[in-house]
Amino acid sequence: MDNTFLEKYGTWAIITGASSGIGAEFARQIAAKGLNVVLIARRKQLLEALAHQLEEKYSVHTKTIEADLIKDDFHHTILDATNDLDIGLLVNNAGMNCEGHFYRGSLERNVQMLQLNTRAPFILAYEFGKRFISKGKGGIIFTSSISAFSAHPFLSHYAATKAYILSLAESMNYEFKDKNVDVLALCPGMTKSEMTKGMKDGPMLMDAPPVVETALNNLGKTAYVVPGFINKAQVFINSRILNRNGAKNLTGAMLKKILPAANKKKKK
Repeated sequence: MDNTFLEKYGTWAIITGASSGIGAEFARQIAAKGLNVVLIARRKQLLEALAHQLEEKYSVHTKTIEADLIKDDFHHTILDATNDLDIGLLVNNAGMNCEGHFYRGSLERNVQMLQLNTRAPFILAYEFGKRFISKGKGGIIFTSSISAFSAHPFLSHYAATKAYILSLAESMNYEFKDKNVDVLALCPGMTKSEMTKGMKDGPMLMDAPPVVETALNNLGKTAYVVPGFINKAQVFINSRILNRNGAKNLTGAMLKKILPAANKKKKK
């Protein structure tokens, strides 16, 4: 149990996209610090299994909320279910991608990605940010991406949504810091999760635990954090050494080789 973390952000944390991957790892590491956790995702069975594990291992309380963050009124479900809880930490982690050529995904799927990756985290940050400011303490973590720092062909729409999240988090960090509310954008590279299924294992594919640990260790210290040496190097080269056009061309060539979907045409 981390008494300092618990005092700052306890007693309850909310994690969206908690059923697997980075979200589930956030739930584990936050529970290990002694906070009770609200787990939010669409797959109720996976949430309940994770909740049971956390209660058994860390002796914390859990609450599961089955919610589709793409729905227009999703936040009412979450706000009603957590109204009587002392929420002190929000992890806006839920997201989706659509990799490959620009038209590979349907219009519907791309609009859903816009709603899930940008609209939903904004609404939750807006609602819970007000609560944190009124209490004079709290924290918000957004899961962004290294793709937020430059154009990413074959991840064009996804990268654009993550650029929005990075900008939002950096701006909120500045505005909220004198309110004693910490805001951080976590900008991972490729991380082992359902999004990266089928990708070859290698040095560019990080495990979730060190990614989440980096975020929790840097909350309250900086506006954004990039986990992993290779990811840091990529961001440095793209943003400090190459111009925007050069970064775009280099990233596009790299992703064309790495992403299987980049070489597949949309099915008719």
